[in-house]
Amino acid sequence: MIKQELDIIKQYIVDGVESLLPKDSLIRFLSGNSKMIRSKLGLLYTKCFDNFERNDIYVLLAVTELIHNASLLHDDVIDNALTRRGITTIGNEFSQNISILSGDYLVAIAVNKLLHLHNDKFSALFNNCVQNMAKAEIKQYFFRGKVPSIAEYIEICEGKTASLFIAMLKSVAIVLNISINDAEKLGNLFGIYFQIRNDLDKFSSQVDKKNGIYTVIDILGVEKSSALLDNYKKEVLACLKELPENEYRYELEGLVENYDR
Repeated sequence: MIKQELDIIKQYIVDGVESLLPKDSLIRFLSGNSKMIRSKLGLLYTKCFDNFERNDIYVLLAVTELIHNASLLHDDVIDNALTRRGITTIGNEFSQNISILSGDYLVAIAVNKLLHLHNDKFSALFNNCVQNMAKAEIKQYFFRGKVPSIAEYIEICEGKTASLFIAMLKSVAIVLNISINDAEKLGNLFGIYFQIRNDLDKFSSQVDKKNGIYTVIDILGVEKSSALLDNYKKEVLACLKELPENEYRYELEGLVENYDR
């Protein structure tokens, strides 16, 4: 339903990114096998209210993807990851330093794209988002080897994952002149749901354990973790029921119902 728009966003993502690494490794990383869940959510949310092409929406979603990909480059260093999306990580191919610098470079490209939108509200939202992501990662680092409380775990989920969904949806809401509070609520709930779902994935859980990170399943056990995930899913779907009833809302509901990592 939105394949054409996703292709446009992919071009916006790489536009302005120079091939600084041998073998076009950074461009390949950005163009890799990503589900682009953030862009899908943002596009479908936009189309619920406005089915016209919007350049500013494309830019905001490209910024979101650039920041997300920058965080992955940094995460790969933190986790000593050897592969990402089925290919060798930039840190493994070159060096961890290059992975960090490449992540910083992508953030700078994202900032440049925001500046060209000439709206300080967008810059403020994404600046706050990046701060929250970094603070949550730092907090998670100092919890290594320790089991956090469920409240502490949710707080980390809000910072490292939900904050980017929030910045993206609030920016879209500003463009469309719709409720920013509703966009923030959906972004927060969807981000927490997304992270819990990810943490319950077997492969992700193994990586976390290897790095001394304890998540929801270590705190609550399998049964209660599944119940918590289901509760967040219901809350996300309840938010979506408040959107205009059309094919794009149905697609959003399907995105939540059928989401897999």
